[in-house]
Amino acid sequence: MKLPRPIAKQFKVAAYSSPAISALTVTPLFLLRNIPFELYPWTFGIAALLVFIFWTVNIGIYRMVSRDARDRNRVRYLASYAFCILFSFFLFHDLFQEHFGSSRSGLHFHVIIFFAVDTVILILQDLVVTREKNVRIELENSRLHMRDMEAMNLRLAQQVHPHFLFNSLSTLKALISVAPEQATEYLVRLSGFLRSSMTDKGVVRVGRELELCADYLAMQQIRFGEALRYSIEVPEEVRGAYFVPVFSVQLLIENAIKHNVLTPDRPLSIDIVYRDGVITVNNNLQRKAAGSDGNASGLINLRERYQALGGDPVRIEETTDLFSVSIKLLIHEYGDH
Repeated sequence: MKLPRPIAKQFKVAAYSSPAISALTVTPLFLLRNIPFELYPWTFGIAALLVFIFWTVNIGIYRMVSRDARDRNRVRYLASYAFCILFSFFLFHDLFQEHFGSSRSGLHFHVIIFFAVDTVILILQDLVVTREKNVRIELENSRLHMRDMEAMNLRLAQQVHPHFLFNSLSTLKALISVAPEQATEYLVRLSGFLRSSMTDKGVVRVGRELELCADYLAMQQIRFGEALRYSIEVPEEVRGAYFVPVFSVQLLIENAIKHNVLTPDRPLSIDIVYRDGVITVNNNLQRKAAGSDGNASGLINLRERYQALGGDPVRIEETTDLFSVSIKLLIHEYGDH
């Protein structure tokens, strides 16, 4: 039968702490009372066994006491000390007197040793239990972070799709009559983009995110023509080895198109580049008059998602003619915790 993790952990600690507690208990007695060291191996082995028995009894008490009891620890300690008294007085008293003294003071010393050993075991047991609780809490916090990030992704997808679909369908309607071949290509790209946006959740490989970006940029280039130029310079080995939050790079591209002027005379250039574990999206800055604050909500969303994943801060740089946003690539699928 497989033991619950907290109980198994306590038995593990009992196994390697019993010899140590035995040595710390027995060795001073031999040194102070000048007992022949020929008896040391036998005494050490018996003491280690007794310590392990005390551990087993305390673990049994821990399992028996209801975790919902208001004074669980008090009940555990009282039950453990009661066993300690019964064990020391009625089962081990004669043996202790034979080897370590028969005086009344010796009896008191004998009881003190048992109480001290039992107290050490109870303290170690509390430390193990507390550590296991902390591990469970940290695991639950990680799960909550991931659920929070998934909720952010869903909220972002809900924000992206309505206005994007409206613009895409309007563009597709216009292309059908004037450029059927472009309309077909546009529809294929739109299908790929929507499929990825509906199936990809949380964190995706860099290559998957860049495929989504390529579909999005190709559709926008069909729509804007020479007014939009772009390049993607990310090595193939990077695309398959690292991860990013879904929609992270696409969001930066969308922001650049949404908040800058695009005309054949003033084309918008978007460059996606990789360097030293970081992807940067650059665009020449020719901001629309009405869109000066439009980047805020999208970038705040992206910062929150990276915070949930434990990634580095999103870096934003702006000059008179260039706007760039850099995000660190994640080594693991579940972030860089």
